[in-house]
Amino acid sequence: MNLYELTRSIIDSIPEQQRFSSQDEVLLMQFKAPLLALEDELVKGFYDEIEANPKINALLGDGARAQREATLRRWWQRTLAGPIDDKYWAWQALVGVVHIKVGVKNPMMMGMWNWILTRLRERVTADVVGSAETAAQVMACVERLALTTQAITAESFLLNYLETVIRLTGFKPALLERMFKTEINLVLAEAREQLGENI
Repeated sequence: MNLYELTRSIIDSIPEQQRFSSQDEVLLMQFKAPLLALEDELVKGFYDEIEANPKINALLGDGARAQREATLRRWWQRTLAGPIDDKYWAWQALVGVVHIKVGVKNPMMMGMWNWILTRLRERVTADVVGSAETAAQVMACVERLALTTQAITAESFLLNYLETVIRLTGFKPALLERMFKTEINLVLAEAREQLGENI
């Protein structure tokens, strides 16, 4: 699966007003220095949070924290160095593939993104960026970055998982899609019966 094509199709499916833009990148770069200054705190707090969660921590393996911290640092530095271009977004799609390999589920990834956003909301203040209005603008920009990254990572996880199933089973994609549509009707009927809802 071509990560560049995959990434572009995912980005194009996000409502334009909600996804990260070139204007967001410009704003982010204006506050590169104060955001980079948060690196140590973010990295330590992120992995402290993971270590406090046995299900996620078990996926890291013994002695892996230093390596994972280095990866998170590299992502934070690369994000703030720019450019946030096709290669950057393809890297986020690759994260979805890595998550399949190591067993990180999308709810885990989204939960940790929420941790990052919560910490940044606490730290990106008027004192750091000059005014409350600017702090709100910077955080809105970071939230669009988070949404775009999560969408790419989660959809890449799903589509690459399905691609792997297709390779392993030898099913043609069109056949798998027909089978899927038939089966999903059964799943929907069961779910509606459980909920007593006709959604």
